[in-house]
Parts: sequence; C-alpha cells; structure tokens
Amino acid sequence: MLAFEEQVVSDLVEDPNGGLVVLSSGFPLASLAAALLLQLHLHPPPGDATGGGCLLVLSAPDPLKARIRRRLQDRLQVHDVPPDLPAQQRASLYASGAALFLSPRALAADLLTSRLHPSHVRALLLLSAHRSSDTSSDAFIARLLRQRRLLPVYAFSDRPHAMVAGFSKAERAMKSLYIRRLHLWPRFHVLAAADLERAPPDVVDVRVPMTPAMRGIQAAVLAAMDACLKELRRTNKVDVEDLTVDKGLFKSFDEIVRRQLDPIWHTLGKKTKQLVADLRTLRKLLDYLVRPTCRYDAVTYLKYLDTLRVSEGVRSVWILADSSHKIFELAKRRVYQVVRADGMRVSTDNKGTPTKKMKVVHNSTENEGSTADKHNTQKVIADVGIVLDEVLEEAPKWKVLRELLQEIAEEQMKGDRENAQDEDESGIVLVTCKDELTCFQLQECISKDPHKDGRCIGPTLANEPDPLLCQNSITRKAGGKKAPEKEMQVIVDMREFMSSLPNVLHQKGRDHGTLLQDPSSSHRVLAR
Repeated sequence: MLAFEEQVVSDLVEDPNGGLVVLSSGFPLASLAAALLLQLHLHPPPGDATGGGCLLVLSAPDPLKARIRRRLQDRLQVHDVPPDLPAQQRASLYASGAALFLSPRALAADLLTSRLHPSHVRALLLLSAHRSSDTSSDAFIARLLRQRRLLPVYAFSDRPHAMVAGFSKAERAMKSLYIRRLHLWPRFHVLAAADLERAPPDVVDVRVPMTPAMRGIQAAVLAAMDACLKELRRTNKVDVEDLTVDKGLFKSFDEIVRRQLDPIWHTLGKKTKQLVADLRTLRKLLDYLVRPTCRYDAVTYLKYLDTLRVSEGVRSVWILADSSHKIFELAKRRVYQVVRADGMRVSTDNKGTPTKKMKVVHNSTENEGSTADKHNTQKVIADVGIVLDEVLEEAPKWKVLRELLQEIAEEQMKGDRENAQDEDESGIVLVTCKDELTCFQLQECISKDPHKDGRCIGPTLANEPDPLLCQNSITRKAGGKKAPEKEMQVIVDMREFMSSLPNVLHQKGRDHGTLLQDPSSSHRVLAR
C-alpha cells in the first residue's frame, strides 16, 4: 500500500462512528476498500466489545468486487450474497461473521424480519456514497442499523463532482448515513501528491484534428448560439456578460443560464424558455461533434439532426437561423454527396436539392470501416443522371488510434531487435474506453487489421445501473376517518423495496414493522 492509502485507512478506523471519504477520480477505491476490510477483520474497532460480527459491503458493482477480491487474495474471503439466495443460507452467512457483498434490497428485508440483528454486524461499507440521500436504500439500511447499535459506517465516493451537485450534497449525504467526519483526498494532497510524483508516467498529449466538415459544423453551431445569446440579451432577464460563445463547449454553460433564470422561470415568456432550450440543444450538437464518442458518428449525427428538424422544427429558433442550413448541409456532406454523371457535384442544401426524391441507405456500421472502399458503392439514378456517392466520413480518432498503434508496434519491433527481449514481456497495449460500446467498437476497428488482435476486457463502472427511485412513494387514503381503536396496517409489495417507499414509511414512524409472508401469494407485506 502507498503512504496515503495507509493514512486513509488509519483515519477511518480511529473514529468508531466511521466517516465519509471523497477521493479524486482515478484513485484506487478497490485497494482502500480491501485494506479497510482486512484491517477490520484482523483488528476490530475499539468500540466493538464482541470482536465478531459480519462486514457488510453495499452497492459494489461486479468489476469492483473482482478488484477487491484480487487485492485480498487468500487473506480474507468475501462472499457474494445475491438477492435470490434462500433465506436460510443468508442467515448462516450472517452468523458466520464473514465479509459479504449484498444488495440493499435483500439486506433491508433481512433487517426488518430480524433475520439479521444489528448486534451481529461489525461495520457497514458503502462504495457509492454520492448516491446516498434521505430516501435512498443505503440511508434506510444505515438507519435500521444505527437505531439499535452504534456501529461504524464507512462510505466512499470516487466521484467528487457528484458530491457538489445541488445544495450541500455532501452534508445531506453525511446526515442520511449518520456520519460526522468528512475526509477529502484530492490529487494535490501532500501525501497523495508525493506518492503520485514518485513514479510519474510518461504522458504524451495527442490532439485529434477535426475534418473540414466538422470545423464548418462547429463554426455554424457557434454562430447559432451567438444568435440565441443576442436574443436573450434583449429580454433583460438574464446576465449574459459572463456567457460567451467560447463557453458553449462546456457542460456548465446550461447550468449557468438555468441557475440565473430559476428564480424568475415562471415569469418568462415562451420565447425566452425556447431560447434556453435551444442553447441546450446546440451545446449537445457541439458535444456530440467534438467529443470522441462512438455513439454519434457521421451517419448517427445526421439522423439526430433530422430528428431535431422534425421534433423542434415548428417552435425552435435556431433552426430558422441562416447558420442552421450550413449545419445540415455539412452533416449530409459527411455521409454522402450528390454528383452528376459527368462528375460535377450537386448542392444538397434546401435551395439546391433536386426535385427528384432520392433515398440513401445509411448504415452506421460501415462508417467505422476502412476508407479504401468509400467510393465503391454508388447508386445511379438513370432518369436524371445523378449519382449518390457514399462518403461515410470516419471518426478522426480511429485514424489517430491506428497511427499510434502502428507507431507502438514499430517501436516494439525495434526494441526487440536491439535488446532481444522476450515476446511474453512486451507487445501488450492497453486502451482504456469510457463504456462497453466504445470497447466493442474498438475491438472491431482493431480486428480489421490482419496483423493486430484486440480483445475487450469486461464492462466499466460507467455501465453501473442507477438505483431505481420511485417519486410517488407515498399515497394517501382519500375520504373517511381512521377509527382510533384500530391499528393502521400498511401493506407493501416486496418489489417496492427497490424504491424509496419502505424508507419513507420508516421515516414516518413505522419503525416496529415486520415482514409477513402471505401464504396465498408470493408477495411480502410490511406491517406495523
């Protein structure tokens, strides 16, 4: 372990109440969780008189579970408790005092049925503290445990940007989890910076250039945003001095505009609200164009524009601007071009479109192929003598990536000849992808080269599904009065434990509830 990792673990175990650790993105969350589990297993907290009990780990995705097990190896075995595991087997795992990976749904049900007593729990670990709120499942479980016994709750989050979203997000998360101490570990922390600078990696910044059509679309979108900002200035409802076109490339652009207009949003007219929506749409167009994402290649980008033309063409303001025609024209030029039989190109904008309707088959999978056969497929319309030439402009990042891989391969071959290194110790190139879709498309792109082989290794944390929250979690019985001598009974389907309904009921005083099994159905009910 690194020095700052040891300090994080020691700071946590010193406090019997636990703590919330917010790490900078990229810090070893799995290593910290594994070290904390091993520390709690070998050295129980000072406030733990029994010295036993199970260690509960919540909200850990499968890739993170695999990394934690790899860190622990044979020193500590962590069992996975799926929700469909029989109740008797879950009870035996609780009694064994082992470390367990659980889902919040199964753990909440076991705590309500007293299948797991809080006295048999040594500590609770939460690995997605940025998702904790007053109505979340993690807060519900922390409340069930802390009401009967003071046990430590250790919460981790490696997404600091999510902890500052909204009003006092970190404070509300700590309050819901009954945590008093907050541990912040940014990259510029003294201990963390010293460990990171001890062996700094060699970083080469490679800028991916845009094609001429992409640069034209970017300029046209920025011109449309400038026109929308000029219209907002006329309303005198928003301070647009700090809002420039250059800031339109950042996601905070929409938040700044909306934050200024939120107090007076109900007093704004339809045109002003539409201008704000247009600015958000234009920023998305820039994001999908500039960001190196595989979800919006040339064909998909044109389809998205056509969808916007149909859905927002009536009320949108930016589509009526002069620059919007250039956006659509250049987007079409990235996919296909219309030429005559003699080779002269025909304009594809609204003013120069031929009267003969022509349909072009778009195939997004062909857009990532080689550029050698771009002009092989041509559709000739003999009636008017027009040829539709498919362009299918490739994403620039794939070309840059192939050049980098070729350069790496040449350097490796040169090094093998000079140093006579073993082939097993070289030749592996790791390309990090944002999501699973990009990983699979990268594998397809690399496999088209007969001299290279690519393999996608598992999903990423970006595919981790968000917890399902039910907004309408409380319903009321309209009409009539409840007899004072009768005791109210609230029936909750077991499937509702995926929502915030049991948590809200528990907050309203239903803290002495039990789970009852209806013999005539497979549903379980929560009753007082």
